[in-house]
Amino acid sequence: MRVLDEQALIPRLIEEFGYPPEGAKLVASDLTPCAEPVASAFADWWETGTMPSVEVEGYTVPRLLREQAMHPVAAFLALDWVRREPAKARRVLHKGHDAVRAP
Repeated sequence: MRVLDEQALIPRLIEEFGYPPEGAKLVASDLTPCAEPVASAFADWWETGTMPSVEVEGYTVPRLLREQAMHPVAAFLALDWVRREPAKARRVLHKGHDAVRAP
């Protein structure tokens, strides 16, 4: 199992992914307790940029990117949520999200 370093994640979340500093701290604190198989998959992606083939309850990062319009960091967090609370997470993900459309 890989251990993620919260303080090491923050600068890249800010610089590369556009998180504001406080948001980056919050996201990093949510990423570090992720359990397997999500933790290793995230660490591999973080280090290499290669999308892993991790699946949790039928959900994958590419599926969440496509169906939920998430960015990769959010998709990994969602996978960990599905792992922790499968029924609740599946219900919310199945419902989808609202989209704002220009008139």
